[in-house]
Amino acid sequence: MNRKIYLITGATGHIGTVLVSVLLEQNAEIRVLVLPQERQFAPKGVQVCEGDVTDIASLKNFFDVSDYKDTTLIHCAALITVSSKENPQVWNVNVNGTENVMRLAVESGIGRVIYVSSVHAIPEKPLGETVSEVDSFSPDLVHGQYAKSKAAASEIVLEYARKGLNVSIVHPSGVLGPGDLRRKNHMIRTVRAMASGSIPFAIKGGYDFVDSRDVVQGILGCEKNGERGECYILSGHYISVLELQNIIRGTVGKKPAKIELPYGLMRAIAPAAERLCRLFGQKSPIITPYSIYTLHTNGRFSYDKAAKAFGYSPRPIEETVRDSV
Repeated sequence: MNRKIYLITGATGHIGTVLVSVLLEQNAEIRVLVLPQERQFAPKGVQVCEGDVTDIASLKNFFDVSDYKDTTLIHCAALITVSSKENPQVWNVNVNGTENVMRLAVESGIGRVIYVSSVHAIPEKPLGETVSEVDSFSPDLVHGQYAKSKAAASEIVLEYARKGLNVSIVHPSGVLGPGDLRRKNHMIRTVRAMASGSIPFAIKGGYDFVDSRDVVQGILGCEKNGERGECYILSGHYISVLELQNIIRGTVGKKPAKIELPYGLMRAIAPAAERLCRLFGQKSPIITPYSIYTLHTNGRFSYDKAAKAFGYSPRPIEETVRDSV
């Protein structure tokens, strides 16, 4: 009974898809948790358990590791949103679901746990300063329903670490790169729109974006060499929206974009743009007040801690953007 297994939630999401692919290449034994209605999206070559992180009773089979000596749980499952419309499920999945997962990790004797949080859980700093890891989290210190839920969940995870669970937290920045097979990643949908020409302009501002493949390498590096109760930023590189768009346009053979709309103008029209998109049936609009707000926040993150702890080093942003296209 010396077998090892990886338990992965959120395996059909962007990061989860790449994570499963990398682990399969390593011949790892993997068990994934999927919602019953999403079973058809489950990756091949893995054990599949149906369940919902918000329903603790449904997780029993997923957490049955009686036949394994070593287990690693990687909790990727989350609801990500930039919408202005409040969705109670964001808190239910991201906070209550994380509480359930951590509780069962303790009860099942899981040996190693990685929680995939977000840089949005970390309080913002003024423009010009570098954002680094913190050792506590509060929803009151961040903006937006997604950020608040990830901050609350991160604090729950740290509390479990304080009680002895061997869990570490990683904080990816904005995720780009291959692997978003279900096209649910907001930024990948933005890249698609820029490549098609349906977004012909840029917005003044920018953010830090990281490759999905580098996030996965960071997660696996953290599994091996991260410390219990520690947090690690997995960021990439800061890039302006105009630079991002012109790499995309160059990749598909389009002329560079020249129009860069002021932040103030976009902030003013974003509410109407979001409502208009919903009116035409888009459930997840790309342009919302929160997505515009994010592009004008401090996107300068340091991954020095992850680099020192487990050799984390993101690839050039140009490669990530081209591979995303």
